[in-house]
Amino acid sequence: MNKEFVKKMIKSEMLRCSAIKEILPEPIKNRVDDFEREAAGVLKEIILETFEDKPEGKAKECKKVNIN
Repeated sequence: MNKEFVKKMIKSEMLRCSAIKEILPEPIKNRVDDFEREAAGVLKEIILETFEDKPEGKAKECKKVNIN
């Protein structure tokens, strides 16, 4: 897909969400904001754990074979 198209679609979704939050009652809006913060924290932890350098036990070996 085109990069500009993807950027604009993401921006439109963000604007749609903020417009919906504007019409919500205050207590529900606060709960949605708390949920968004918690979800962002969980996603951040998942991403950090995924890209963390972890040794995968024993190193893999390659054997050279001569074919005559």
